[in-house]
Amino acid sequence: MILSHYAKIFSWPADSENRLLYSTRTGAVALVPAEIIADLENGNTLDAESESALSGIGLLVHDRDQEKQKTSAMVRQLNSLRQVMNVSVIVNLHCNFRCRYCYEGNQKGSSFMSEETADQFIAFIKKRFLPDMTRLTLDFYGGEPLLSVSLIRYIAGGLKPFIENQGAVFEMTLVTNGSLLTPKVVERLLPLGLKRAKITIDGPPENHNYFRPYRSGRASFDTIIHNVKQCADLIKIGLNGNYTKKNYRQFPALFDHLDAHYLTPEKIHRLSFSPILQVNDEFSAGFCGGCASCNEKWLAEAAPFLRQEILNRGYRIDKISPSLCMVDVDNSFVVHHDGSLYQCVALVGHEKYACGDIWSGMKDYNRQYHLDHWHHNKECLECSYLPLCFGGCRYMALQREGHMGEVDCVKDFFDNALETFVRQDVNVQGV
Repeated sequence: MILSHYAKIFSWPADSENRLLYSTRTGAVALVPAEIIADLENGNTLDAESESALSGIGLLVHDRDQEKQKTSAMVRQLNSLRQVMNVSVIVNLHCNFRCRYCYEGNQKGSSFMSEETADQFIAFIKKRFLPDMTRLTLDFYGGEPLLSVSLIRYIAGGLKPFIENQGAVFEMTLVTNGSLLTPKVVERLLPLGLKRAKITIDGPPENHNYFRPYRSGRASFDTIIHNVKQCADLIKIGLNGNYTKKNYRQFPALFDHLDAHYLTPEKIHRLSFSPILQVNDEFSAGFCGGCASCNEKWLAEAAPFLRQEILNRGYRIDKISPSLCMVDVDNSFVVHHDGSLYQCVALVGHEKYACGDIWSGMKDYNRQYHLDHWHHNKECLECSYLPLCFGGCRYMALQREGHMGEVDCVKDFFDNALETFVRQDVNVQGV
């Protein structure tokens, strides 16, 4: 057997006699003696125990060309195994914040989903939820979704009994700015299946309040922290912060504020930081400090730095492993407040990318979203990072290129950052 095409070999500073092997295809990691790596590279046969162990986690294969073919079919295979439906529901485009970098930009206003549209959405889901499905997750977005609590209750109340009568699980989650997430609100939604909320906090108060003030300009940090503290024992809460090249080193100061309010790793389900994307479309809020490509050199320093700071404080973070973009996932879609359908929450309002509606149904969006663009790119098919990106972010490509026809290559970023990411995971989880 030979090393997988998707096996990355990294040094292991703690012991120069070993190497760290990581599979971008399976997410597996193994600490392997350097002499075994040398045997593999020289075409020598390994002992049966080593060969069995490494092949069992996808680091050794019989045929690399066959392995590449399996990887090309990976998206289709994963979709064939899915028995869940995930729907992002944009209940409004109204918001009580005025975030400087908001990707919805000038779409914001007083637009709310009507009760009639909600009724049709409920009927649409009931028709699409097949007997072999095991779970429906509704992820409520806005604007600010908690400006529509009554509508959220109405939708959940219309679907929860139906889904549970099918023998499946119904749950809902929130993507909220956190200003309205009070225990009273959570307790109204808990009986209807609320499980998690994702809240954005852009680092310490001075940075957060600059980027995410109320519409009046009033600071929002203290209110959010208070609400998180009050609700952390009621539901799982994930925190996410959005950074720029200029401010990412300020973000670890947030941890001291979390500690001061006893928001320890036991209280926070997940914590992550992401770069602000540069929006250049017709909805742009005019912010010019965002990231236009993951290959910008500073990101290869910023992302590992912030990830390590999170781990140092003991917070949970997602492991680096193969994953699919929402665009590529079957039975995962977005319903806009007007009933139109999209495959990416960042693309709502871009009518060119509406792929149906809840009255006429979902249309074939393969060409519209360029689902197979990486299949036709020789560099992608030969790239050892393919399982980690599958062509990259279409929204980022759209903002940068004006269309989604070209892949959003992230090779330079992984060349510079993946080894650090893998070592971070190993230090936390072992090999």
